[in-house]
Amino acid sequence: MYKLPTEEEIRGAIYGAMKKKKSFPSLTSLREEVLKELKKLDASYTVSLKRTRILAARSGFIRVEVKKKHTNKKIENCPVCGGKLEKIRNMSLLGEKIVIGYVCKSCRYKSKVNELPLRYSFHFSR
Repeated sequence: MYKLPTEEEIRGAIYGAMKKKKSFPSLTSLREEVLKELKKLDASYTVSLKRTRILAARSGFIRVEVKKKHTNKKIENCPVCGGKLEKIRNMSLLGEKIVIGYVCKSCRYKSKVNELPLRYSFHFSR
């Protein structure tokens, strides 16, 4: 049986993992180190990739770099942290306002229209 740690325990584990290694090239490598830190607290703790990514992006001491790919899917929420996206608008030659991209207020993720994340990398910013 497994147990789910609290958000504070996960943030502490993320901070501990980032103190050891200053950057991680992928989300899975970050999660593995966070799991090692959580296992020190309780051997039955586990955490998903999504929860690790969201808490790391919202932590404030991690800079997330995103490699993006072009797709035809529409996005409504931030694909990094799940927050609300604001539209970046521009004026066209015909005088119409068109959406050229999106920006997230909480994690500062930016993308053009029809771009989705392909790979995440995490860097310690403090």
